[in-house]
Amino acid sequence: MKKQILVALDGSRAGGHVADWAAARADALGLGLDLVHVVPGKWAYPGENDQQLAVSRADDLLNSEARRLAAAFPTLRIATKRLSGEPAETIASMSPGYLMVVVGADRGPGTEGQGYGSVSFQVAMTSGCDVAVVPGLPPEKRSGVVVGVDGSAESVEALDHGAREAQRLDDELIVVHAAGSAAHLAEGGDVLSTAVQRINQKFPAVVVKEILDKTHDPGEALKAAAREAQLLVMGCKGRGGLSVLLGSVAQHVLLHARCPTILTRPHREVPGGNY
Repeated sequence: MKKQILVALDGSRAGGHVADWAAARADALGLGLDLVHVVPGKWAYPGENDQQLAVSRADDLLNSEARRLAAAFPTLRIATKRLSGEPAETIASMSPGYLMVVVGADRGPGTEGQGYGSVSFQVAMTSGCDVAVVPGLPPEKRSGVVVGVDGSAESVEALDHGAREAQRLDDELIVVHAAGSAAHLAEGGDVLSTAVQRINQKFPAVVVKEILDKTHDPGEALKAAAREAQLLVMGCKGRGGLSVLLGSVAQHVLLHARCPTILTRPHREVPGGNY
């Protein structure tokens, strides 16, 4: 049974917000937290002693974050791991052993994402477990859990996950479908109706809001719906691999969303069988 969350530390100023989000989630779910920092190989350092300096800084980062989080979450089980390799590839290779991987968004507030060069995007698209991409923004008052649906099996997985999140957070679930044009309104309405019926049956205590976006493509529709949300959930095909919405919806949303975004994968193992 997977009972750990991995958070990838990058040493940036925004990384503290990412670690805080991961720690709060692990603490709330009774999970352990592994703090991981990956130091690239010698090929990445021009100077003879540069890699050793990076290793020393990595150890300092891991130890200081572990102490800070232990003080904030006294009962949380925290472990640290310093690894060597290519960061995105290394984190993704570890992911099957975890319930969730948490990474930062590789960008500052108000800036554009870095496309496929982004470590967070590569981790999100190639990992073998759920991945949360967390923007390095200070905490602010937000509400609503947004999930996009299109009728696929992957969006049903995301829908159920989003409902569990809304139930846990005592917040409303905002179900979004992008019709894109008037010609697809009827089909979009059916997709939304089916999704809402499923939630009403499986999660009767969850308040559901529907959004049928008539003008935007899926990426823009999710981005707009999640502007003030506290969480966005999207579905992902399979157990990793670049066939998943590459260059379109996932890339656009993951690199531009201003709230934590969870990319779900099917067949998730859950602690206690209830999450």
